[in-house]
Amino acid sequence: MENLKKEAKEAYKEIREEAQEVVQEAKATATGEKLDSAGTVGGAGYRADNNTSNGGAVASLVLGILSLVCAFFGYGAVLGLLFGIIGTVLGAKARKVSQTGIATGGFVCSLIGLIFSAVGLVCAVACVGALGVLGSSL
Repeated sequence: MENLKKEAKEAYKEIREEAQEVVQEAKATATGEKLDSAGTVGGAGYRADNNTSNGGAVASLVLGILSLVCAFFGYGAVLGLLFGIIGTVLGAKARKVSQTGIATGGFVCSLIGLIFSAVGLVCAVACVGALGVLGSSL
């Protein structure tokens, strides 16, 4: 009977240790941590938080590209101005959170798109005004 109790205790210890390892691996997977060679969290591992992209940075980059495209479509530059302003704000906030290349690229692209859209809108208004003056003189 004593042997049976010892075996049961040893089996319980083994099962408990395995369950703890499974729980630790599940926690590591959920948080994006890497287990080291000993099977513990940390050590030479990394966190996925460092590798994830910033949504604001990506949105800033997309809005910057859209504002650049809209800048060349006459009164579409109004939309480009809107995209450029929103993209610049998102890019500035994203750069405060993390100094990634996407955040910087989004900020710069949005700023350039904002400037091009403003110039494009001024040019479109000037062209329409010149055509109006030219048409009225005929």
